[in-house]
Amino acid sequence: MTTYLMAVLSPNLIFLIIGLTTFASIAYFVMISYIITQMDKRYFVRRNIIHKKMLYKRIINKKELEHKAADDVRGSSSKKLLKNSLGYVVSVLKIFVGLCLLLCGIAMLVLPGQGLLTILIGLSLLPFPGKNKLEQKLLSLKSVRASLNWIRAKANKDAFIFD
Repeated sequence: MTTYLMAVLSPNLIFLIIGLTTFASIAYFVMISYIITQMDKRYFVRRNIIHKKMLYKRIINKKELEHKAADDVRGSSSKKLLKNSLGYVVSVLKIFVGLCLLLCGIAMLVLPGQGLLTILIGLSLLPFPGKNKLEQKLLSLKSVRASLNWIRAKANKDAFIFD
């Protein structure tokens, strides 16, 4: 008895699709596990502290820039231009990867995979207003916290500390 899928696709193509899907799922799980185990255990707590420090540094840097501009009237050097260009490229790549992970995570809500964890990682890479609130809402789910800490426990890492 043949099914519709076997009538439309050859058995070799079906086997190839199953093999590639299995390989992609394993590679994805390994990649996500590696990212989660490399994160600092205080990653989700540090955000508010880092944000306050960044605001303080911006105020100080603004004052330093005003003094430096008064002393230095030369144009920007090629090193500064290269550094800024590289920063833009990295930002664009970070946003692209974040969008891809977000879309894959949404698809994994109905397909096999770790959808909520993928959405969380994708959101952490994207810059948008309300990002911290949305991340905290996802982190308030017991299943997400348990999954994150389970992966860290398997790698003999300390559990995440949450707000």
